[in-house]
Amino acid sequence: MKDFALIYNPSSAAGRSKVSFRLALATLEKLGVSFETKQTEYPGHAIPLARELASDGYRIIGCGGDGTCNEVFNGAISSGKKPLVGFIPMGSGNDIPGAIGVLPDIKRACEVISEGFSETCDIGLVTNGAGERRYFIGIGSQGFDAEVTRRANKGTKRFSGTWNYVVATIATATYFKDKEIKVSMDGDTFEGQAILAAVGNGPSYGGWMYMCPEACIHDGTFHVVILGEMSKFRVMLNFTKMYYKQHLSLPAIHSFESKRIKVEMLDPETKPYSYQVDGEVLGPVPVMYEAIADGYEFIKPRQNEVLIEFNKKYDHFIKEEKTKDYLWQIDKQTSRAAKARTPK
Repeated sequence: MKDFALIYNPSSAAGRSKVSFRLALATLEKLGVSFETKQTEYPGHAIPLARELASDGYRIIGCGGDGTCNEVFNGAISSGKKPLVGFIPMGSGNDIPGAIGVLPDIKRACEVISEGFSETCDIGLVTNGAGERRYFIGIGSQGFDAEVTRRANKGTKRFSGTWNYVVATIATATYFKDKEIKVSMDGDTFEGQAILAAVGNGPSYGGWMYMCPEACIHDGTFHVVILGEMSKFRVMLNFTKMYYKQHLSLPAIHSFESKRIKVEMLDPETKPYSYQVDGEVLGPVPVMYEAIADGYEFIKPRQNEVLIEFNKKYDHFIKEEKTKDYLWQIDKQTSRAAKARTPK
């Protein structure tokens, strides 16, 4: 029996992931990793595949985009076997592997698997009005960004990766209308007009847009970001600030921390916002979010390589007074790894 089972979605990145998958197979073989592969045949197929493979005793690796990664994770956790789960990013966004520190680099992701380090991380659970549940690793959100996700998931032949989300954002801004919502949290409540409400276990979505930049997979809580009333012109004018984690200072941004969140429409007669988690649009609000501290064990790098790379790349955007905060985030996300390596 092989050690790992790779679940590959050939539709990832609008069908452009085949080269990436061949590279991953060659790299894993070169690294001496023992594995077998399974291919998804339809949307949602990764969930039963992961559940079955987990029951057979495999460690599970999701090979695809964020939707595939979420399905693989949900299949694994629903198996009750708690297999180790890892990811090789091959999609348009790759924010879910990024949430646990895995860079969007095929060879490096394969090295992380071969290195064999694993760590428990926080996860999120969303439950809708019908009682349907879905676990997630990155961000759950409703409103404008859920509609952007819906458009982006259709994909285009002309654009891929981050540009696919940029184009979807611009297109959505031409017709989207904000609505009144109520967001109930542990110690706070927001009521009023809002363009979107994002609940972050991980910090980014949509191809490295850091909507919830203060989210951390080791603090047991969500970073909640609500974008209130703002003209579409100003939304687009400030759009790029998310990529550099500079948008929280905008007057229309409301930022909170909470372990439990309920999102609902204030006017029951209004057509409700849709919600999405990890890049999958699942339906209308109301929804309940719950943070689960140390909820699952993932195969990951010892340090958050995504956060470290961000700081190298965008150092000129980070103000001096923020430097300690970013270093603190790195320490916070790697302290448990260091503790695990300390002899008792």
